[in-house]
Amino acid sequence: MEPLIAWSSSAPTLLAILALLLLACAAGAVGSLLGLGGGTFLVPGLVLLFGFDFHIAVAASLVSIVANSLGASARSVEEGMTDLRVGMFLETATAVGGLAGAALAVTVLASRPDVLTLAFIPAVLAASVVMFRTRAKDSDPTVVPDRVATRLRLGGTYYDEHLQRTVTYPVHRTGAGLALSGLAGFSSGLLGIGGGVFKVPAMNAVMNVPIRVAGSTSMFMIGLTATAGGLVYLLVGDVILPLAGTVVLGVLVGSYLGGRIQTSTPAPRLKAVFAAVLVIAALLMALRVFGVVG
Repeated sequence: MEPLIAWSSSAPTLLAILALLLLACAAGAVGSLLGLGGGTFLVPGLVLLFGFDFHIAVAASLVSIVANSLGASARSVEEGMTDLRVGMFLETATAVGGLAGAALAVTVLASRPDVLTLAFIPAVLAASVVMFRTRAKDSDPTVVPDRVATRLRLGGTYYDEHLQRTVTYPVHRTGAGLALSGLAGFSSGLLGIGGGVFKVPAMNAVMNVPIRVAGSTSMFMIGLTATAGGLVYLLVGDVILPLAGTVVLGVLVGSYLGGRIQTSTPAPRLKAVFAAVLVIAALLMALRVFGVVG
């Protein structure tokens, strides 16, 4: 399939640069707003619009996710929006899942990636339904923390600018959250998508973490996961510096805009947007199964 926009690594046209910046800015805004990282939309855009090889697109996306995560996390940690304890607790399962997914992708399913991709589509749609049905309730301050949450002192407080008050949230169902985080890492390693499609629902709908904190914590976790993958692509020579640099610039601008929008958007609206984005992610995964992307 012929690309809609031609990109020359040696001398890209002004139109190509502007189009790439716009795509990266949109991906960065969505990623920062919802804690998805942006790769779910950036990779298909690079493949479909610009005709990049899938591995080149993933490499550029991973570099931009690391940069986006560093920028967004620095701001959100300072503002108290990132729950570092919950993030590091869940990252243990994400890392193991990521290794398992990558190992399976390059061995057993090297020639049949569509098999598990089809299995993930209903899982993503189910997460969308859960987020949409629970959009009226962000977190419940009366839930009883489970034993693991109490022992690890999971949970906390943050100041909600939209509500103009401090919100306290206890954490529970840590086992289910850990399992879903493992699934997030597995999907990331296997399919090259951002694990935020599972991490944010796991934290918000399952563990009682407010959607804003869940999104910010997901961005922090995604950066850790993407760093390892980015280094691998860098070592094999798939990182094209002019492409990656342009994408990083656009993503950082979009990340700033998404962060500003997040603080002033009501939680129910954020969750409804997240549910819609998950539906789009499922459609993109279906396109990959049928060979349109990847």
